[in-house]
Amino acid sequence: MKDRPVLQVLDETTPEPTPSEEKPANSNRSISEAEVKGVLEEVKQAFKEGHKNMEMALLQQPFEVRLQQIVFLIHGGLQEDLFPKLKPELTGIFRKKLQHPEVEVNFEVKADDLDPVKSLYTSSEKLGYLLKKSPALKEFKNRFGLETDF
Repeated sequence: MKDRPVLQVLDETTPEPTPSEEKPANSNRSISEAEVKGVLEEVKQAFKEGHKNMEMALLQQPFEVRLQQIVFLIHGGLQEDLFPKLKPELTGIFRKKLQHPEVEVNFEVKADDLDPVKSLYTSSEKLGYLLKKSPALKEFKNRFGLETDF
């Protein structure tokens, strides 16, 4: 019959973390927009040298810094598909360059404020837009008795 290993009772206390296991003191600090801009310029330069044009287009988008989070404000469509692929690489770069292990890079699809001029198709829509934009036009229309025939 084989000898069974004897189970040792472990001490219930948890060992003190060694200095290498402790979190860096700066892990709770928030990052500044100036720091992010500096790193972003370095990343843009590296991507430019690597001919990563699609990634460059994403990095040109505006961003916000929220405590330990960098949020890129992107448009929908192609950018929304590309960003998740770029996110891990970008997060690693920012963590390394900022020496901040808890930095997260995310994105938000910002609601496009459609330019009202681009969505005006008919003459009556164009006139309505101009009347809202310039109240004096309405006064001229009334003063001179102008009527639209569309």
